[in-house]
Amino acid sequence: MKSNIISLIVIFFFSFFINYYYSSFGVFPIDTFFHYDSAARILEGQIPIRDFWIVSGFIIDIIQSIFFKILGTNWFAYIFHSSIANFLISLIIYYHFQSLKIDKITSLFFTFCFSTLAYTVSGTPFVDHHAIFFLLASTILLMKFIYTEKNYLWFFVVLLFFLSFLTKQVPAAYIMLIQGSIIGVYILYEKNYFIIKYLILSSFLTIFLIISLLFYLNIELKDFYIQYIDYPRSIGSTRISKFEITLNGFFNDYKFIILPLILIVILKLNKSFNKNFKFSKKEIYAFLILCSFVFSSIFHQIMTKNQIYIYFLTPILFGVLFRELHLNNYRFKKYFSILLLLSLFLITLKYHIRYNENRKFHELENVNFNEAIPAHKINKTFYNLSWINPIYKGNPANEIALILEGVSYLEKEKEEIMMFTHYLFLDSITKINLNYPNRSFTTDGASMPVVGMKYFKFYKNFLHNQIKEKKIKKIYFFKHEGISEKTLTDYLEINCYSKSENDIFILFKLKCN
Repeated sequence: MKSNIISLIVIFFFSFFINYYYSSFGVFPIDTFFHYDSAARILEGQIPIRDFWIVSGFIIDIIQSIFFKILGTNWFAYIFHSSIANFLISLIIYYHFQSLKIDKITSLFFTFCFSTLAYTVSGTPFVDHHAIFFLLASTILLMKFIYTEKNYLWFFVVLLFFLSFLTKQVPAAYIMLIQGSIIGVYILYEKNYFIIKYLILSSFLTIFLIISLLFYLNIELKDFYIQYIDYPRSIGSTRISKFEITLNGFFNDYKFIILPLILIVILKLNKSFNKNFKFSKKEIYAFLILCSFVFSSIFHQIMTKNQIYIYFLTPILFGVLFRELHLNNYRFKKYFSILLLLSLFLITLKYHIRYNENRKFHELENVNFNEAIPAHKINKTFYNLSWINPIYKGNPANEIALILEGVSYLEKEKEEIMMFTHYLFLDSITKINLNYPNRSFTTDGASMPVVGMKYFKFYKNFLHNQIKEKKIKKIYFFKHEGISEKTLTDYLEINCYSKSENDIFILFKLKCN
């Protein structure tokens, strides 16, 4: 018992503080602050889907708003959330390694490698990370059910799956199809039909809770379906139709995930040739469930076209490989195990330098961190954050001066305004409401439907309603951000606005609302 408490404390300090430390190295505003203002707006009564357009991240916004409510709307509360998430998933992974009969010291080593490559590569709350870690926890519980057949686990498996889906629709959809097929085969061959009852009850209860939440937040079911299910599905269909990958590129990116998986398969096949060993069906089902998670994660990573964030799979698979080595009667398995641990350490170090030290996930690998300046110069709530933005072509001090001058200008406005910006923290530090109509403002269809896409007219009406209901008179763009004016003008009649500029802003004055 005492050793378990010590392990928990050690895991907490390592996984929490490694994320907490690296999260404050530079900013890539559209990603770093992706859930900052949207969560803060919930505390002001502005609800995602109902009051501003989103295509993902619904649950993260709600969770982050709770952290803001308790700890205040500040940088500390923001990265406290992601650091706690890194700790919780690391703790689950540790107990998973323990369930594989790996000794505590080695389990801690694998866990440290995992937490180094898990949430830390982003540092701040992000949809892909929350979504994949909800699914990872669900997958581990599903494998636990296979071995223990404890039916109460189904509620948590289903709940975690839905939490992942409400964070981001994929890879939950992929994993549901593949793992659902595996469980279907399991039910038929094992004749364990009681599972169907638990699945149905758990699903109905979870769906009831979700619908109750939507009613409580006064979100129309139609709006939820269009914004969160059908429109994102149309984006995914477009990406799948344009799916391209080379074998060489695939192997270079994912070799440290694929190679240990291949070695695990080889070792399992080698065991099958041993006359004294008989594969259990449970082991086969559990391994297939793990493989489904791995391949779905890789497929999702390729489809997102973002920086790679799934290298946390490497320590997991190395842990399984370590266990397989010890289950085989190899003469030199002790030396193979040492080589395996050393290899994992070097791989983890490589990606730690690339993604944590150099902050590659947030496009910061080419910046000079010595030029970063304290972000509390923007606002005291950003204490400990170092400001340097890879998108801004100039000195960070000049960018901060522009932001502060812009905030000062906006706060003098007497009329209701709307802001289109990638600085997704401005609403929280400005004395007036900036009334963003969306979470983000890109022209690739990932932020909102663009011309020619399904639901373009629906979004156009949504934007018009937001402008009308909030009595918006002016819409501002920061000139230096370079956000396409089409994110606004494609949805307004040309005679409904006039355009002007000053040193800081591009301004659209509305005439038709």
